Amino acid sequence: PADHVPALGSSSPPARAGAFDARWPAAALVVFAFALYGGALGGDFVLDGVKIVRDNALLSPFEPLRIVTLDWWEGAGRSDGLYRPVALLALAALRALGDNSPALINFANVALLALVACLRFELLRRVLGARAGALGVAWLASALALAHPLNAEVVCGQVGISDLLASVGMCSAVLLASAAPRPSRLVLAGVCAALAALAKESGVLVVPLAVLFEALRDGPPTPRARRVALAFAWSSLGVGLALVCRYVAIGVLANVDDPVYAGFSTAARVASSCAVFAQVTLTNLVAPWKQLAIVAHQDAPPAASFADLRALAGVAALLVLALAPLLALRRGRRDLAFGLWFAVCAWLPTSNLLVSTGALAAARFSFAGSFALALPAAALLVDAWRRTGAVRATSATLTCALLGALAVLTHREVAAWTSTRALRELQVARAPASSIALLDLGLELGEREPAAASALFTRAVNAPTVVIPGTQTPPEDLLEARFLAHLGNARIAEQAGRSVDAVAHLRAAEQEAERGRAARESLPFVENWAAQRLGVLQKLAALELARVRELSGPSRGALLDAVERDLDACDRLAPGAPETVRLRSLLFDRRGDSAGRKRVIEQAWRAQPGDPLLRILWANELRQAQRVAEALELELAVALELFESFDPARGLAFAREGVLRSEPQLAARGRELLERLARIVPRTPQQRAVASEAAAVLRDLGSAPAKAR
Repeated sequence: PADHVPALGSSSPPARAGAFDARWPAAALVVFAFALYGGALGGDFVLDGVKIVRDNALLSPFEPLRIVTLDWWEGAGRSDGLYRPVALLALAALRALGDNSPALINFANVALLALVACLRFELLRRVLGARAGALGVAWLASALALAHPLNAEVVCGQVGISDLLASVGMCSAVLLASAAPRPSRLVLAGVCAALAALAKESGVLVVPLAVLFEALRDGPPTPRARRVALAFAWSSLGVGLALVCRYVAIGVLANVDDPVYAGFSTAARVASSCAVFAQVTLTNLVAPWKQLAIVAHQDAPPAASFADLRALAGVAALLVLALAPLLALRRGRRDLAFGLWFAVCAWLPTSNLLVSTGALAAARFSFAGSFALALPAAALLVDAWRRTGAVRATSATLTCALLGALAVLTHREVAAWTSTRALRELQVARAPASSIALLDLGLELGEREPAAASALFTRAVNAPTVVIPGTQTPPEDLLEARFLAHLGNARIAEQAGRSVDAVAHLRAAEQEAERGRAARESLPFVENWAAQRLGVLQKLAALELARVRELSGPSRGALLDAVERDLDACDRLAPGAPETVRLRSLLFDRRGDSAGRKRVIEQAWRAQPGDPLLRILWANELRQAQRVAEALELELAVALELFESFDPARGLAFAREGVLRSEPQLAARGRELLERLARIVPRTPQQRAVASEAAAVLRDLGSAPAKAR
């Protein structure tokens, strides 16, 4: 029969018609995948793909044994306890082969999505077993999941390869174990489960997937309870192996960084999570033209309790998804129970119900369970098709309309995801009152379009705000967005020469930082707001010291007093900070107090003699005291120690002065610095000029003895 599904790995070969029926639908899914997502092949690096792939210096050279020990975010300058060596190794290999171009990664993502669709198709065929219309239901469910626009983020965002590899590992593991439960296959299935969990944390879903698969499919004569126990055993051992690898590599078994519900009570967090499920997660599934790349608190405001109708709607939806399978089982519909229960299981790890994680919601969170949620819809459509007359016609019309609508929406979504700017613009269009969306687009426009960027920053700080239930404090990500928007406006004003406006924006940023610092005393915020406030106060002092030159009389004195108050605040936040010392020395200089300037620099240098900035400041004082040799010794030492970040032109001046000194140590240090400057790989015209001049000076030094002879 056409609906007969032969088991892979069985001793007898499948019937020719059955093999034909299985291969062509799978091939159609591959073609469908490339037709839908082919536009991603010419896309650029976007979002996390920029930090984790394009700009990640740790991915080159390609050294697999080193790369598999890295934290996911380590190359971006932070360590969040995310360990995804399979995905990171794949990205490093594809980047090396593609010469740091996203084209090969994007192609691999499309190909992996096609593979995931085929594996899901095969898995659903086995779940459905000999059910009437099994082939059609399995194919339609896989096609609906494939065509959904939520995949655009996974395919076009280069780091989505982690989701794809995790799904490949999960589906492969379940298929291997179900084909023939021999010890060797179960071991191989466990390895695939481990690789899935090492590709992304969502790989742990292999456990509920394997258990539900064996519990709800029509399987071989082996007792169902035994099959379920075996499925739980091999999948759990695979996840356990992944946890061991994780602990050996980065020293932690689990880590939750940057929780979005930091400071929320348990009741508020649970209510807000349910509200987000109703407002965002379900919306992404049924109205994908509204999905956002980044969901912020302003897009899904917190729910203080279950008095919020959105929270109640989320609870109702979850109850339907969790309890409807019981009714389906009473009617013998194990396929519907499998789809709904696995969809719930797939959502739970990212739900924020159990613990606050690093994101409110995202389209990619539904990727792992999308095929299971599509199964009930596909079953209803195919069952209707199996009837006659108007019901069949309606089913065919709905199926074609649904696939066609999803394909059109996916095409539009893919186009937006091919460049960061287009994605940011779409985000603002869909969330015009979201400070994070406005900030991101403003930062993207940056210096190219300062007027447009400034308008976006202003909208970000004036957008309606939300607060943590029971407090007057905004959630930390919203507070940070407002803070950065003020800084962005200050930078634009300063570059335009509007120093008064720049100071006003910096004052506003300093108030936001102080708000965060005060909140951190009672709330579990993760940002170092004291350090942020310190940086803003130092910037304010620097700007105001520059303005002092334009003033005289009482206004000059008042501004100098304001600078002193800012620097006193800096000292309260971080006593003896080198940048504060530098600014205070300038304050003394503006007041004509050279003795005070020398005193504050010398005291700081003696307290922190190894600090590079304080050594340079003290060297300047030594030069003014005509102690040139001591000053030059400090300057050469700092230039050599901080060679990569030191101003090459200034380093050249120190080196030329050093080689002309009679002191052997200074001459040797000067020559060493010249040799390093001459070997610079020039990336800017200044570096090229410095390298050329250093080489010329070395040539002159080399010919001096010959001329003397």
